[in-house]
This record gives sequence, C-alpha cells and structure tokens, in this order.
Amino acid sequence: NIAMAQNLDEDNTRFIAVTGSAEVIVQPDEIELEITLREYLDSDNSKSSLADIESELIEVLSKNNINKEALIFNNSQYYWYYWWSNRNENYQRKTFKVSLDSKTDFLSLVKELDIEGVSSLKISKTSNKDLFDLRQEVKIAAVRAAKEKAKYLLESIDEKVGKVISIVEVPEQNRYPWSRNNNMMSNFQVSRADLESDNIDNVASIKLRYEIKAKLEIQ
Repeated sequence: NIAMAQNLDEDNTRFIAVTGSAEVIVQPDEIELEITLREYLDSDNSKSSLADIESELIEVLSKNNINKEALIFNNSQYYWYYWWSNRNENYQRKTFKVSLDSKTDFLSLVKELDIEGVSSLKISKTSNKDLFDLRQEVKIAAVRAAKEKAKYLLESIDEKVGKVISIVEVPEQNRYPWSRNNNMMSNFQVSRADLESDNIDNVASIKLRYEIKAKLEIQ
C-alpha cells in the first residue's frame, strides 16, 4: 500500500494528503522603468547640471511619444531623505520612474537612453492587465491537479478518491528569474497564448506558480 493512503483523520476517516501545483508564464503588457541621473564632468571639465540632464531625458522620452508628465520623481515623498543622503556628494543623483506599455518600443528607448548623465536603468516592476484573473485560473488548476494526483495514486492500489476534507493554499513567494522556484516542475501548465497581442518585447516574462495541499477522503 502507498503510505499516504494509511492516514486517519480525527474521526477515523481514511484520507490521502497530496500537493497540487500549476503555473502560467505571460509577457508583461506594462513595465515601470527606473532611471537614475547623475552629474558628470563634460569635455571642458565643467560639471554638468541635473537640470540639463533632466531636460535631455525629457527630450528622449518625447521622441518616443512619452509625455514628461509620465515621469515621476522617485524620491518625491521622501525629499528630506533624498536631500540628506546626497548633501555631501560631489556628483548629485536623481531617480525617476516612468510607466511604459506596448506602444513604446522598449529596446529602442533603452538604446536612446545611452547618454551621458543616465547612470542606471532598471525595470522596477512588471505587470499584466490579466494577472488577477490568471491568479484565479492557476489556483483552480492547482486544486484540480491535486485531485487528479490523488485519483491516480489511489487507483494504483485499487482505492477510490472521495470527498475533499480540506484545501490549504501554500503561501505565495516572490518569483524572480534567478529564483530556484522557477526550476520547479508544476503538475499543470495554464496556456494563455491569447494574451500575446499587447505584450512588451525584450522584457522578462512573468511567472505565476501556486501550490495547494489537499486532503481527500479514501472511499
């Protein structure tokens, strides 16, 4: 017999405990780009100004049909801390965030931002308009995967799966491209090929993966 099939509940109900998982991978249709500006010495050994660098940044954004109103000063809510942290710096810095969608040629924009004064670029956030629905779909698929697993395990010992006793969702964890969770196999993959039209190219995909633990009665 399979060991899991020998569990007994408090009321002596035989049950099997299994884990089900499911995942979906989609491309983002919106990203948040973090842009850090930094003063520098120009060709005549004069220090550039953040105002001039910011103007050049706005010009690049305008060429890519991005309105300057979309540019948000990242330290605006903590200006005192921003000022305090930079007060003794020889070369001042300033960080902005801007939201981009598929209307922007992301790779082209990045290449045009390769200018003096832009010290770093970072994608600080990725999103997809369907993430809420996708989370629900993936969790439902994980529950179904758990039931299917219980079914074939019990069938191997000539038993049948009964009603569900409990379902517990495993807490979601942050998942980044370098996370080892991305290498874990899921019981089920949700296909979302229909979400491709508004995707942003040349940006890492979003992976949603959920696990649930289920206890099911053995009939």
